[in-house]
Amino acid sequence: MRRAAVQLQDQRGSLADAVTALLAVAIVLGSAALWIGIPFGGLWLAGELTSTAQGFLFATLGGIPLAMTASAWLLYRVNDLYERSREAPDGGGRRRSAWLVSSSDERNRVRRAREPRPLIDVAMTLSATTALVLMAIWFFFYSQMWLVNPM
Repeated sequence: MRRAAVQLQDQRGSLADAVTALLAVAIVLGSAALWIGIPFGGLWLAGELTSTAQGFLFATLGGIPLAMTASAWLLYRVNDLYERSREAPDGGGRRRSAWLVSSSDERNRVRRAREPRPLIDVAMTLSATTALVLMAIWFFFYSQMWLVNPM
């Protein structure tokens, strides 16, 4: 009887690990979609659906921020599920965000003992940086608009 209980607990543990891994993948892909996919897809869709410059402008300025806001809210909910799935079974307390702690209040040993950054912070930072680099590459090398008339 005890062996069956341990085996059932191991199966639940591996299932919980698989769900946690899927949530982590969803956070990383959702962050990339938030900063890269939605703006690119919104510009493409607005270009396909509108025929005037004003319509394109209103569609992009209205649609893209709304879609990004909805996606960010959904990503926040997925992150909450991810963090709850990673919590210790003993109910370890939630830690404070790094931005809530004054740098003058932190001591060196406290800073070294701090937990690693949350996955969503890393994923959002990397995806936003990637989006900015891709935008700069497109603007300087592939766009048809020139800042100076090249003659």
